[in-house]
Amino acid sequence: MNNGKANQGAFGAIAGEELRRLGQFAGVLLMAGALVSFPAGVVLEPAPDAPAHLIGLATLLTGIAAFFAPWERMSANWLHLGLIVSTLEIAAGVAVFSDDFGFFYVIVGMYAAYVIRDRTVLIAYMAFFAAALLAPLVYSNDDPSDQVHHILLVVPVFAIAVFIVRYLRDTLELREREYRHFAFEAVSLAERIRGRPDGGLEGDLEERLGRLAEGERGPQVRG
Repeated sequence: MNNGKANQGAFGAIAGEELRRLGQFAGVLLMAGALVSFPAGVVLEPAPDAPAHLIGLATLLTGIAAFFAPWERMSANWLHLGLIVSTLEIAAGVAVFSDDFGFFYVIVGMYAAYVIRDRTVLIAYMAFFAAALLAPLVYSNDDPSDQVHHILLVVPVFAIAVFIVRYLRDTLELREREYRHFAFEAVSLAERIRGRPDGGLEGDLEERLGRLAEGERGPQVRG
């Protein structure tokens, strides 16, 4: 399987297989959100016009495209497009259907907290999500108290969910770095014991393990 080269940037170093997994995960979230929004929009009173449901259809098609995209051959920067488009689709749903659709911002925020490594970029996205969440206060003709009510409900849930996901992600990465450090130390010790050059705490860990395994088996005698 072609894992491709690591992509650097806001999403850190993402190999092709991991990028494919994250891209497909985004597609699943978009499709699930679209399918959930359809029945919620149908039961609204007064019922929205039929063209309004094109928002859900557009979200569904976006999710399908993200799921089947050839992520192994794409840049991780395409994830930016997914985050922005999904936020705009939620904002459209809030404007056309109901403020309750703003709870979908929580899902997008959690995804962003998981995939974005650069804290500065993550903070910028949080500001973008906050602006989208507060936008109805500017254009809506509804009672401002109702708008504030929804915002005060969504914001704490959004903030807590993003914090939990980011905390768990950072903790996982820290443990992975510690385990990798211990593995390098163990390989370095084994190399010194067998009189091999000590590769230190860098290099290809799997390759070094392979060389040690070959040395353990010894030369093969052909009959």
